[in-house]
Amino acid sequence: MKPGKVSEPVLIRSIIKPIKKQNDVILEGAAVGNDAALIDVAGRKILASTETVTDKKEYQKARAFIRSVNNCLAKGGIPISAQVSIVIPENMRESGLKNIMEEMVFAAEKLNCPISGGHTEVSSYVQTPVVTVTTMAAVISDTGDALSLKNIKPGQDIVVTNYIGLEGSAILAMKEMEFFKTKFSSGYIDNILEYINEISIYNEAAVASKHGVTAMHDLSENGIFGALWEIGEAGNCGVEIDLRNIPVHQETIELCEYFDINPYQMPSSGALLIITDDGKALKEKYLSVGINAQVIGTTTLGNDKVIVNNEERRYLEPPKMEKMV
Repeated sequence: MKPGKVSEPVLIRSIIKPIKKQNDVILEGAAVGNDAALIDVAGRKILASTETVTDKKEYQKARAFIRSVNNCLAKGGIPISAQVSIVIPENMRESGLKNIMEEMVFAAEKLNCPISGGHTEVSSYVQTPVVTVTTMAAVISDTGDALSLKNIKPGQDIVVTNYIGLEGSAILAMKEMEFFKTKFSSGYIDNILEYINEISIYNEAAVASKHGVTAMHDLSENGIFGALWEIGEAGNCGVEIDLRNIPVHQETIELCEYFDINPYQMPSSGALLIITDDGKALKEKYLSVGINAQVIGTTTLGNDKVIVNNEERRYLEPPKMEKMV
């Protein structure tokens, strides 16, 4: 199989289908678009989410930790603690392991999600560090329920916060740093590298939760197009999106054109997709606190997922992750 997330058919056929419901403790488990499980623990609802990053150590940047927390935040949870697993290759020095752990600790402090334990080992079966983070979060909504894509209704607004492609742009710059230095100014490169510090949705999720929204979905591996597909599948609805309203930095567009990458399919942690009845009011609330946000479309009856670009209308295809060179 190709590197990256497995395709949706493989996910359903070989991962989700074999999982059998064994009891009533798991309220919402493995499903397309569901990045955090909802669990009933003695009457208290808890969220759990796991993320893994397999990039080389120099661009780990605690993305596994942030993504795992993001998944819980998007369902209306407040992080309680995280477990961190690190598997490193035999040729890695202790200083490298320490650097990764220091990044995990920094992320934990920034996101107010203490590390409660985990696992560490050296393995001859890996060539680069494999970092896995599992976050536990409490559901503290007024209703006691977590947000769910299953609650989406036709005719609701779709809002996106921040900018898409931040994570992918930063990863690309880190991987191709020497090449970048020959093509771009140091200031241009520094701006792109700074994107990696904008991939948490902590503040965005807090604003949405206070506003009252139907559902949230954080963007990660498959970008905005993947997230839109997933909300349609999970919410059993269609979407109609105006491509021109999707917020993206000019630097990201330039990079994608240079490397022939689709910016709408590149890793986009830091951007939050929100389904709400009044997208305009939510957008104004975000702008009032200094967070960029745009209403990009609506949910629709049926299953058609349509992208509109001026006079052109085309149908969205199943998620496809861009290869980051």
